[in-house]
Amino acid sequence: MIHNQRGLTLIELLVTIAIVSFIGIIIVNILSQSVIYSQKSISKNFIQQEANILNTQLIKIHQKSKQYTFTNSNCEINVFINNKDNSTQTQLFTNSKLCYSINLSGTVIPGQEDKNLILTVSDRNDSSNNVVITTLLYRLKDGGF
Repeated sequence: MIHNQRGLTLIELLVTIAIVSFIGIIIVNILSQSVIYSQKSISKNFIQQEANILNTQLIKIHQKSKQYTFTNSNCEINVFINNKDNSTQTQLFTNSKLCYSINLSGTVIPGQEDKNLILTVSDRNDSSNNVVITTLLYRLKDGGF
């Protein structure tokens, strides 16, 4: 007797579908995790860039002003600046997506002492997604500033 076996049995077909389904689930899971990780990485990078910009601006204020006062509330930093020419100005640091906070408050006279600054920038929706920068606000003494 000659048997012609050109087709698949039902069990072989079910096993093949199960294996392909299992591999597909693994691939979809890996892709979704990579998208989530990528979004978190982009968000962290954005927060780091904003923290660096804010840090640079605060250092410039410290180095160029006669004295200034920090207020820190509602995720904003407000700086009241007294310039060398006795003019005053106010600078507000705020962002609709980020929360800013610093460890300094009150009046700072840059020529008298250096100040340690701890700047924290966090996501308003996820406070665990944050960047902390520790820096020293300094100015050269008698440097003509």
